[in-house]
Amino acid sequence: MVTARYGIITGLIMSTYDVMMYSHAVGFGPILKRYMYHTVPLGLMGATFAVVANGVQRAREVDDIWNYFIGGFSCGPIAAAYLGSKHAVLLGGLALGVIGMIKKHSIDNCYDLIPNPPSHMNSVRTWRWDYSLVADPRDDMRHTCGQQDEK
Repeated sequence: MVTARYGIITGLIMSTYDVMMYSHAVGFGPILKRYMYHTVPLGLMGATFAVVANGVQRAREVDDIWNYFIGGFSCGPIAAAYLGSKHAVLLGGLALGVIGMIKKHSIDNCYDLIPNPPSHMNSVRTWRWDYSLVADPRDDMRHTCGQQDEK
């Protein structure tokens, strides 16, 4: 249910932006309504994708990009209800299906669509992970303490 989690996180971020910058909802009820408006459909799309893609894979007994396309396409009606457009049933389903196919292709061929930067960048210990183009000449001196010369 990773996709549902990503949908819920995206919905919470969009809801926070909506409440603070766009709708300016005041009171617990209106704020909760705006959070539910964004979070529930996006979480349901993630869960629907996971259930349908895995169900189709178990039914077909083949692990290929068409399972992800069908999973993405099944999210079209939820996207249509979320956007309030009847065109999103077909067009949104096709777009989400193609996005699912691209994601499956990236998984099969071992490349990332969104690169994952290392977690140690811009931290207090950045000096330990120097990514300069020229090697530091002191690196050889750091590792020589307590070692015997091998000849």
